[in-house]
Amino acid sequence: MYKYAFLVYHSTYKDFLKDIRKIGVVHINTKTNEPTPEMQELFRHLNEVEKASKKLDMLEPEKSETKPEYKTGEEVFNRLKNMEKEMEHNHHQVLQLEKEKKQLQPWGDFDWQKLRNLEKQGVHIRFLSSPIRKYEPAWEEEFYIKVITDLDGYRYFIKIEKTENGAPENGFDEVSGADELILPERSLSEVKAEIDKLKNEADALTHELHQIAFYYKPLLKNYLEELQQELSEQNALLQTTEEVEGKVKLLEGWVPETKKADLDAYLEENQILYTADKPEEEDKVPILLKNNRFAKLYEIIGKLYELPNHKELDLVPFFAPFYMMFFGFSLGDAGYGLIIIAAAQFMKKKMPNLKSVMSLAQWLGLATVIFGILTGTFFGIDLINSDIPWLENFKQYMISTDKLFNLAIILGVIQILFGMVLKVINISRVRGFRYSVSTIGWLILIIGLGSVYGLKTAGVLSTQVAGIAQNIILIASGILILVLNHPKRNIFMNIGAGLWDVYSMATSLLGDILSYIRLFALGVSSAILGLVFNSMAMSMKPDNIILGPLVMIIILVIGHGITIFMAGLGAFVHPIRLTFVEFYKNAGFTGGGKAYEPFAEPASEKTE
Repeated sequence: MYKYAFLVYHSTYKDFLKDIRKIGVVHINTKTNEPTPEMQELFRHLNEVEKASKKLDMLEPEKSETKPEYKTGEEVFNRLKNMEKEMEHNHHQVLQLEKEKKQLQPWGDFDWQKLRNLEKQGVHIRFLSSPIRKYEPAWEEEFYIKVITDLDGYRYFIKIEKTENGAPENGFDEVSGADELILPERSLSEVKAEIDKLKNEADALTHELHQIAFYYKPLLKNYLEELQQELSEQNALLQTTEEVEGKVKLLEGWVPETKKADLDAYLEENQILYTADKPEEEDKVPILLKNNRFAKLYEIIGKLYELPNHKELDLVPFFAPFYMMFFGFSLGDAGYGLIIIAAAQFMKKKMPNLKSVMSLAQWLGLATVIFGILTGTFFGIDLINSDIPWLENFKQYMISTDKLFNLAIILGVIQILFGMVLKVINISRVRGFRYSVSTIGWLILIIGLGSVYGLKTAGVLSTQVAGIAQNIILIASGILILVLNHPKRNIFMNIGAGLWDVYSMATSLLGDILSYIRLFALGVSSAILGLVFNSMAMSMKPDNIILGPLVMIIILVIGHGITIFMAGLGAFVHPIRLTFVEFYKNAGFTGGGKAYEPFAEPASEKTE
């Protein structure tokens, strides 16, 4: 990255911003984080439009003979916003009417006008209810009562009272144990008709929404890009400082070395004063990741933690194969892997904007298939112990549970040692090779002693030769770890720091390695879950030629669906934990980088 500073005369500054936006390589340096009120309002509006656009993406487009007419994306957004309010109001009205319908249901469809006419004639009707078990038949002898219906454990009845001038002759008599109900003053048929009308209006709005998704999605996306562009332009003006009493505008930004040629040509052609310098130690340089097609898929996982700073290695291409392997290890069922691959392929066609995520899912599914074959697991079926004649020749290549445990530990050791190698490279890039000798000492110690032990066990080295080799390794690594761990400190400080490093490594390294046992545990647990649901399906199916297979299929589909979700979630999360805690720590990852986001035109404008 190169740090640019542009000095532009104020009258041509807006044209300059338009030009560098077209070139699209300058990441504007942030000097002011506090947005203006106009930017805050624009950002709020942009979020609303973005949400509306995402909602349209989730809808099934619907073609119609007469399409709604909109000319701009802003019109589309305003219509969507009004429709949302209408649908919400409609929904609340329906809920209220459903309550009224429930209140009127026990009384049937009667005419309130007739009740009002009776009221004028001196007859007052009250609506009451009580639990059926508390209803007293004696009430019918004491009052004028007519039972209407029994519903949901309650008895609904009316009490008829004679009134004079709108009031009862002897006052209202209360029925002890009964509750008086206040009903909506419209008939059940009127309420139902109103509900049907509102539902028809809601259906019409829904159809219009799907039609908009068919015809006007691109128009709304263009409007969203316009707002994003307006926000970026306002941010560019916000980050601009004025010099020479406002006559000169100063703008600073970052440009990747591989993308600066076009910008330099434009600046020279238009005689714009600028400087281009290498970043200094304290500069916060934006990060532009450069990965191949395979590693690029895993950038989404790396960004869950932090981006590397501009001096250190990007660890994404180094953890990508491990993450894929760990996911397959944790899920470890060939059948589940095939489902993931097929589901991801289906989603690629349905949601093209998630193509990279679905491609990542397919790679993880492939790893699951491979480990499922190695461990002999297919939809919870233990192929190693199953009696399948054509599999007998392949069983010798399958991994038993005991070997699976050892494999998890071996993979953990390999990744940690690989991380330490990367740490040596990282330290050498950032501070210099001399600062990495302590880590080299640990690599010599761990790899050396492990190699000597292996060769001695295999009988390649005698006990005497192995002892000499161990002493040489201990002395060499001890000097690097305890004496030469820091080139600018005195020997006594280095020995003290080295002893603390020995204590830290001794306590943390074993814990780091043992953390990889979770891969074994997850793989075994997913296999056991699948096996349990298979057993349930076989044992719980009824002894019926039709219902038996049907019940078995339902149990298998639900059971394996739950297993794929639970085991898949664990297979996704725990390898992330191993990556960000064990691997990143041993690789000496610092992080703190921010993404390179150039001031540029939307991609759709560039391609037109």
